[in-house]
Amino acid sequence: MSAPRLLSRLRRLVDSVVGAILGGAVYGAWVLYVNWDAGLRIAGTAAAAHWAMSTLLTYCGTGLMRRCYRLGSRPLEAILFACGGGLTLTYALLISVHLAIGTPHLALTLAAGVVPNLVFCISYVSLLLRTEPLRAAQSINREDPLEALSNESAS
Repeated sequence: MSAPRLLSRLRRLVDSVVGAILGGAVYGAWVLYVNWDAGLRIAGTAAAAHWAMSTLLTYCGTGLMRRCYRLGSRPLEAILFACGGGLTLTYALLISVHLAIGTPHLALTLAAGVVPNLVFCISYVSLLLRTEPLRAAQSINREDPLEALSNESAS
């Protein structure tokens, strides 16, 4: 199988609900482990909440990252917009929900995900760079990327 075809298949998996569920399961298991000393009910609640959030964030986050990526007219802009958007969404939701449910070891619960989240964002944007060329960079006329995004969503 050729590299471009393999990358396209990988991208479809990452963008899918199945890929999001698999990613969420890893984080749910970690949260269960680090909160086990608080008892099964609390640790299980935190783990289930984190699995659901991680699944939702992976699925919605890749969609947001694709949209933010398209705002960049150069690769570095696209990388910064996509990673910044994805990480902002992730940590705003994770911190809010874990504060609301009273996760006892919030910093420890989230600490384990910092490096994997950074790696995921950078890897996903690298995958985008290889499977979805920047349209703004290919265009002769440099239209406003926000306007282009609005026009795209209207169609």
